[in-house]
Amino acid sequence: MAHNIYSKTESRDGKPIKKQIIIAEKSTAAETIANNLSDGPVKSETKGPVTVWFIKFLGIDTVVIPLKGHIKDVKYSEEFKQWSEETLEKMIDAKLIYVDDAVDNIEIIEKYAKDADRVIIATDYDTEGESIGFEAIDVVRRVNKDVKIYRSVFSSLTKEELTEAFSNLKEPDKNLADSADARREVDLIIGAVLTRFISLAAHRLGNSFLSIGRVQTPTLTLIADREVERRAFKPKDYWIFTAKLKVRGSEFLASYKEEKIFDEKTVDKLRKLKNIKEARVVSVEKKERSVSPPKPFNTTDFLRSAAAVGFSVPNAMRIAQELYMKGYISYPRTDSQVFPPTLNLKEILKELGKEREYEKFVNEILSKPLHPTAGKEAKDHPPIHPVKVPPSGKLLQQEKKIFDLIARRFLATLSEPSKEETMSVGIQIGDEKFVSRGSKILFPGWRNVYIYSRFEENILPDIREGDKLDLIELSEEKGQTSPPPHYTQGGILKVMEELHLGTKSTRPEILKKLMDRKYISSSKTLTPSEMALAVIQNFKPISPELTGPELTAELEDKMENITNGSVTKKAVVDEARKDVREILLKLISKKDEISKSMREAISKQYVFGKCPVCGSDLKVVISKRTHKRFVGCSNYPKCTFSLPLPQSGRFFISPQTCPKCGLHMIEWKGENSKRTYIFCVNPACKVVKKDKSAAASKEPEK
Repeated sequence: MAHNIYSKTESRDGKPIKKQIIIAEKSTAAETIANNLSDGPVKSETKGPVTVWFIKFLGIDTVVIPLKGHIKDVKYSEEFKQWSEETLEKMIDAKLIYVDDAVDNIEIIEKYAKDADRVIIATDYDTEGESIGFEAIDVVRRVNKDVKIYRSVFSSLTKEELTEAFSNLKEPDKNLADSADARREVDLIIGAVLTRFISLAAHRLGNSFLSIGRVQTPTLTLIADREVERRAFKPKDYWIFTAKLKVRGSEFLASYKEEKIFDEKTVDKLRKLKNIKEARVVSVEKKERSVSPPKPFNTTDFLRSAAAVGFSVPNAMRIAQELYMKGYISYPRTDSQVFPPTLNLKEILKELGKEREYEKFVNEILSKPLHPTAGKEAKDHPPIHPVKVPPSGKLLQQEKKIFDLIARRFLATLSEPSKEETMSVGIQIGDEKFVSRGSKILFPGWRNVYIYSRFEENILPDIREGDKLDLIELSEEKGQTSPPPHYTQGGILKVMEELHLGTKSTRPEILKKLMDRKYISSSKTLTPSEMALAVIQNFKPISPELTGPELTAELEDKMENITNGSVTKKAVVDEARKDVREILLKLISKKDEISKSMREAISKQYVFGKCPVCGSDLKVVISKRTHKRFVGCSNYPKCTFSLPLPQSGRFFISPQTCPKCGLHMIEWKGENSKRTYIFCVNPACKVVKKDKSAAASKEPEK
């Protein structure tokens, strides 16, 4: 239900509004909202970690208060504080409680809500944002039961959109909040009960506990299954034959019609062609094609594209959220790939045209009718797009790159198709057929602006059917088939979306959690640890419903049903409790077997590999005399082989192995560093991730 506050500055019962508060989700968003809505100067006041902004909005005294995300925590009562096997079944049906968490925020809300005539919730408009909003509403109602509460809905923090949103206020949506709260409660029950079971079975308590989760466990299963497949893979030999040819003074290459040859009889036949000096063109086929511009960014496509240009998925999401809260891009959590008709594309283009880097492309686009590409339509928020050009020097380097990615994608969706030519040349060498394939861009279109899309041209010389060619050389290369590649961060994100594992909002956090728990490597390619493999190996045969995507996808559908009111939060949570009980009882019946398997895997977790001198295990050693840590041979004192380790910061043995020496690398993080560095501890290798600093590569030599 909309309520137009611009007609009168009155509440629905006709009473004049003298004081109001606006509650935003984060501090940056609150500041942007205050600056864009204020009738005049903006004042601020900081108390502890919380800054509030004071404005006049339509002549009304208004306080803009930021939260820090959720201000309440859902948890078990103190009765379940101690981890023990006896409490696991009780926890399944135990009542969950919501307790105040962000006390500083709560005190500020209570202070200003006491004499407020109206409260406007301005958190992110999605299930999570609505849940956060209702937490704030509960706090407001404690001190002011009669205050009028509304909700503003927007997809970007521009002055124009905020003005529109605050002139058409709506009722807060309890179903939307219940959906998020159901997810929180279900995840807590599954996570707490099963995490405690596996941690107790493995004797891993305290900070070393093993984590199980409704979404993270099936996601980890995908990564672990790929590793098992890679380890079981048996390579096959193959050969590639390449001909270097010459026509009219120009050289080019052609490959045998079968790219990889596994039959040795065919290989022997091709080797006999090496003495032939001439070849003949038997066919030339040219095709022109028009390649449409890419679709607008939804969350998954954005994160996959960011991962492709070097960002981790969690980091890309964090940066996009910052850009949104600063008012530079639209809301970054969306399923839609269709720009709504209400979005003023021309205004956005004119804004981008202020930036010299985009000006030429904007002018070209505006010279013709606008026909943006479109994909899947959703009813949440519009596709991710730029809304304002950041002032020079306002963004950090990574923020600039993410903004540029989003801006260029937006411009590409409004650009012309590219025109490309492909060329396939059939060549006869003796009795065998070779093929040369060429490609070139005839008209770049959208590729001019969207520099993040790779297209490699292979321009062939002027070749005509019937041409005789000089065979300069026929080379052969022997290789072996490779196992299926590890998942990349972008790749696993796509699979998670296809299998309905998590939501657009939670998927980046799931990957971060798996990295933080040391289940997978913190790199572009996701390698599982021995501990992760053991967890999945134990859960999979006993509880395929937890390790597979079906249970999680089914629950996500139920969460969606809560939003439309067709099912209640209680019904969904109660059904999940039954599922957890069934899984737990199966696990308890195999407890001894699981415990043994987990302990064996944990012992492998601390091994770098085999000692190159004696073949024993290399492990982390702490010197009793100097208290320094290093890699030492388990066969000491018979074998004294050792390698250095960094003496500061935190590290763990990475699932990734060094391509030079084969030992496990380490993932190291300095005491004050936000980045994780992956490198080999063997100074002779000097293998460090390409994007890491030289300082990090020297760290092991301390």
